[in-house]
Amino acid sequence: MAYPRATYRHGNLKSEALKAATRLVAAAGHEQLSLREVAEAVGVAHRPLYNHFTDREALLDAVAAEAYTRLAAILVKAETPLDYTAKYVRFALANRALYALMTSRPHATMKHNPPLQAAVHKVIAQAMRIFCQDIESPAERRRAVMKVYITLYGGISLYTAGVLDQPSEKALIAELSAMNAGM
Repeated sequence: MAYPRATYRHGNLKSEALKAATRLVAAAGHEQLSLREVAEAVGVAHRPLYNHFTDREALLDAVAAEAYTRLAAILVKAETPLDYTAKYVRFALANRALYALMTSRPHATMKHNPPLQAAVHKVIAQAMRIFCQDIESPAERRRAVMKVYITLYGGISLYTAGVLDQPSEKALIAELSAMNAGM
């Protein structure tokens, strides 16, 4: 394949590759994404991508980290549990393929990937700010946040699969908020 550039040199290949990978994931999901596909979208050979990402999973982790950072920036504006739930659900439903990637990253991967772990912790910090104001015990705070995320993830997954009988996004948000009320 001929590339539009005479060499593999690129202004900011890592940034451009992340943008391209994010677009490709949003369009077709992460399951079949390849480094070659991303390289083609950026207009370079695939080998230079290995200077920035050790493999496909590293690229997907980087895309997920950026998505978590975007979600955290939205959630920081939440003022109530209902507001938090609405912002979270709207992000997940507006970015279904990206959300699927975000929630596919194993915990073990996060433990060995500081940028991904930091991005996830930004989202968790916002949940703690909203849902754990009156909870002092670290174990109880952890449990409360787990309850919120299990409820949100489960509700969103069932809704997008067509299993959960909610007539609208607004109804889903109200139901999930009610389930997480009284933290």
